[in-house]
Amino acid sequence: MKDCIVKITFAPDHIMMFGNSYKPWEMQFEEYLYLLKRDGEYPSEIKEVKISDSPWIKWGGLKWCPEQKFQYLLNREGCQEKDPDNPRPRKYSEMKFYKNGAITKKVKQYFRNVFQGIY
Repeated sequence: MKDCIVKITFAPDHIMMFGNSYKPWEMQFEEYLYLLKRDGEYPSEIKEVKISDSPWIKWGGLKWCPEQKFQYLLNREGCQEKDPDNPRPRKYSEMKFYKNGAITKKVKQYFRNVFQGIY
């Protein structure tokens, strides 16, 4: 999928957003898992995976972000550091997310692989 946002809920209730930036979302997700494992913070499970056909933030090389910061980053999309917020940002609340079996399977496979040291 070229343009998409992947929203992953880790147990217990940690939600992270991933998308295609300068690397595909799969590589960004794998790197995120690797960093969690390295730091001894690997989650116990993936609770839910949903995707949106909305494009990822095309600004600043963002790899991933916590769900609670996503709207803030949409507000800053296309803005330089000292610029005011975008006057017409995309709205996270209006993005449609849905389940996709193939993406969920891929996420869970990466999750198992990194846990087992396969990367």
